[in-house]
Amino acid sequence: MPIIGTAGHVDHGKSTLVQALTGRDPDRWTEEKERGLTIDLGFAWTRLGDEMVGFVDVPGHERFIKNMLAGVGGLDVALFVVAADEGWMPQSEEHLAVLDLLEVGHGVIALTRVDLADSDLVELSTIDIAEHVAGTVAESWPVIEVSAITGAGMDELGTSLVETLVSAGPPRNLDRPRMWIDRAFAISGAGVVVTGTLVDGSISVGDRVQCFPGGTVRVRSLQSHETDHDTVGPGTRTAANLVGIDRSDLDRGTLLAPPDSIGMTDRFLALLRFPPRSENEISDRGAYHVHLGTATVPARIRILKDQGVPAVIVRTTSPVPLTMGDRFILRDTGRRHIVAGGMILDPLPAARPSSSDVASLSSAVRGSATDRADALVAVHNSIDVDDLRRSSGGGAPSSVVAIGSTYLSPVAFEERGRELETAVDGYHDEYPLRPGLPKSEASSRLGGNASLVTMLVGAAPDLVEEGPAIRRRAFAPELTAADTAAWDATRLILAGDLAVPRASSLELSDEVLHALIRRGDLVRIADDLVFLPDQVETITSGLSALPDGFTVAGFRDEFGLARRHAVPLLEWFDAQGRTRREGDGRSIRR
Repeated sequence: MPIIGTAGHVDHGKSTLVQALTGRDPDRWTEEKERGLTIDLGFAWTRLGDEMVGFVDVPGHERFIKNMLAGVGGLDVALFVVAADEGWMPQSEEHLAVLDLLEVGHGVIALTRVDLADSDLVELSTIDIAEHVAGTVAESWPVIEVSAITGAGMDELGTSLVETLVSAGPPRNLDRPRMWIDRAFAISGAGVVVTGTLVDGSISVGDRVQCFPGGTVRVRSLQSHETDHDTVGPGTRTAANLVGIDRSDLDRGTLLAPPDSIGMTDRFLALLRFPPRSENEISDRGAYHVHLGTATVPARIRILKDQGVPAVIVRTTSPVPLTMGDRFILRDTGRRHIVAGGMILDPLPAARPSSSDVASLSSAVRGSATDRADALVAVHNSIDVDDLRRSSGGGAPSSVVAIGSTYLSPVAFEERGRELETAVDGYHDEYPLRPGLPKSEASSRLGGNASLVTMLVGAAPDLVEEGPAIRRRAFAPELTAADTAAWDATRLILAGDLAVPRASSLELSDEVLHALIRRGDLVRIADDLVFLPDQVETITSGLSALPDGFTVAGFRDEFGLARRHAVPLLEWFDAQGRTRREGDGRSIRR
């Protein structure tokens, strides 16, 4: 069911016109009826042409602009009202600015109260309207002269609205339902009921939806225009009876959507547009309100310099639910007027977005969800899978490298690959006798993601993952001539007696010692004890001559060792499974 929203200056006949079109008075409050002034949003409906159409009537008074802004989200067609006997007025200009900044592309202009103006005044008002709407979304909208009192022009207005609705097409269905709450109240025996305009998808009785901010609730029942429904589709004025929440937890400005379908943020990157005929006056020092859906939140802005486009970082005083492509109005708190309209480029931006980032996001923001996801991945280089889904409006990137719960852009993956190769080369240069860069260190350098390291090695033809290390394929540890000479001398010392000296006393650097152990030229028995492999074999062969239950002393004497050799050797044989300790004695595992 499409939605038509009114706009225009206070007391120009918006509510009267809606009542004449629908037979229903949109003003709900006693004060509104007593004062003849719309204060809050009003709602009505009727059949136009072949389908039911909902009307949202907004207040025109400057003091209630916040309520007006809460009502224009989700409109399919605008009904812009100007009184013929008064002509264009200040709130006419401000309401047109809102429609233009939100890019409400379809509408009809009703020149009302023609019964109170002569033909010259009607003609002057028509000319005045044309001058003011030039260069805006309303430039090509038809102007229909009407009187809700006499009925003049009402049939023509109805026909024009039907034609405009056909031109606008059906409400879009992205299978991503969202409903900004404009009213919440409790009904005895039923519980909490909320109303709003459902956009971008359908909801059904029994669905679980989430309040943003807030928790998850269940839809007990649905109504649209006082009729029960099992399912309501996009573009529908909807009343939802919710289970699992108190009325005190809901306010105008809460969003209903599928659980975890949208993110909450208090900082976002946006592209601004300025009202027609404005001086584009915004400042980092100003205080503003962001109007998003039916929400109103105080905010500060930081203007990004040298971008070529009016891009800003907006910081709100409390988190708001939004996705890339959402629109908002920026209103100056002190001057109390609208200064800009914005489109969300990135709900989770970097501290200082580059001009190329802004350009890439600006090009993609009006595209598909996949286009938006691709742009966000490219700008962030790496992004959490769920953050991307929420930020892009459910988009899945077309070209990406998936690492667990993280997406990397192909460019970022290549950059990480180059970082890894540089780290491996640096490690080879610094430690030429080691087998390669430890995988744990590589993971730490690349953000602690071991899966990413494995994928990068697999994608690099010149890298090899060998045990706990990563090396260049052609790399092999080699001793220098000096190291080789030191090793030859050490080997002679060790070969002279099983009672070898401490490893720390050998004329070998730690790097050379560990390299010899890794390549099997030495066997490490304990921290400060190494043997030649044939020495270990000699001792292993001699174990069979020992009786079961032999002691440390017996082992020591059998091989002519000191206790500092015997104890570590037996513990090493225990660990190797060659001996088994039983109290103070040991047996050979046959």
